[in-house]
Amino acid sequence: MIFRRNRKPVSPLKAIVVIGTLGILIVVAGTARFFQLQDRLLEEVKNKEAAYLDLVDFRGKLIEFTLSRTELSQPESVAEKPSSRQKEEGEILFYAYENLLALMQKASLSYLPVLHAGRGRGADLFAPQNILFLRLELEHALQQARIESRESQEKLVALNHFFLFFITAILLTLGMTAGGMLHHSYRQTLIPLAQLSLQLKRLNRNIPESIHDTAEEMKKELTESEHSLEITHITESIMNFCGDIEEKNKKLDELHIRDEKTNLYNYRHFKEHLIIEVERAKRLGDKVSLAMIDIDYFKLYNDSNGHIVGDDVLKGIADIISMQCRASDVPSRFGGEEFALLFPKTSSFTARDIAERLRKIISADPFPNEKDQPDGQLTVSVGTATYPDDATDWYTLVNNADKALYMAKSSGRNRVVTFASMESENLKSA
Repeated sequence: MIFRRNRKPVSPLKAIVVIGTLGILIVVAGTARFFQLQDRLLEEVKNKEAAYLDLVDFRGKLIEFTLSRTELSQPESVAEKPSSRQKEEGEILFYAYENLLALMQKASLSYLPVLHAGRGRGADLFAPQNILFLRLELEHALQQARIESRESQEKLVALNHFFLFFITAILLTLGMTAGGMLHHSYRQTLIPLAQLSLQLKRLNRNIPESIHDTAEEMKKELTESEHSLEITHITESIMNFCGDIEEKNKKLDELHIRDEKTNLYNYRHFKEHLIIEVERAKRLGDKVSLAMIDIDYFKLYNDSNGHIVGDDVLKGIADIISMQCRASDVPSRFGGEEFALLFPKTSSFTARDIAERLRKIISADPFPNEKDQPDGQLTVSVGTATYPDDATDWYTLVNNADKALYMAKSSGRNRVVTFASMESENLKSA
């Protein structure tokens, strides 16, 4: 005889609780793993970009060494042993390579075989027949670093997309299960879940721009209508997840819009904002000002004190510029020792006042060995221009600010010149 047990039907609420708990555990475990992988990939991207920049710097030093050897060598003594100066420069290159090697190892990049194998040979390694091999290895290492950096970034983006798809799939599965079991008795769960699914679909189509808006919409719906406890927990988890993703995206964006040496905005970010601000000013009839800042006699300072000290000075001046800027200003490194400072909604008069204040602060700030400079101190020259007073588009605005900067340098340096004053002087002279 077969005995059958009367099994009590599983309560829909208990089933939802069990399934929901399992789903949340999967989401939490997946989120923890996701953040762990994302942090590792962010560090990998940072290390590979830093290694790439150091490889570029080392290539420049190798080129300088080659040029220096050519200048110091005489036709009749090409085959002779390197001079003491060449040996010193070779030792400096070895020291730079030791630092570079540590960074390359940290970024999991291969070292340079010829240079690494000959580390004990001293300046003989930099003989003419070896330089070509060294430069070829450097170019290969640069290409490899660039490729691996791009691959790391693509992995990071793919990880973000995969995790968003994973979370969406988990939540949609939970939603469909809950809707089937509580279609008639749990309308407080079914309807909000459908709304939540729509929000997730929009999020999946508009990454990363819609992350913040999606979280805000979820928060609004959570406070305006009544939800079950389960939906409340899920929604809050997604909101927290969106907030974490937004923060991570901001950190990732910072890697692409910041200058490595000065931490100011890079040229690409500056140009994008300049074009946007000029277009906005055209529509609203507003003004946009631009200041181009150049360090006076900086090449001489670099030659006298070395590039490391020069980089410290660049960073120090960048910090001063950043501290003196308003929240709406866009301080950027334009290139070399030149900076660009964008002033949205700012007149020519205000821009000149800010530039003059910056010039005085930098002039008064103590820098190492600045007394050896031609004027006895490290100073900057500044040229300013304003749209639409001095230009009709962003390109002309940059050119005219640069012309004013050239006038400031050619008329004695350590001064601020506006493009408008140049024009008035030209009219007077005419």
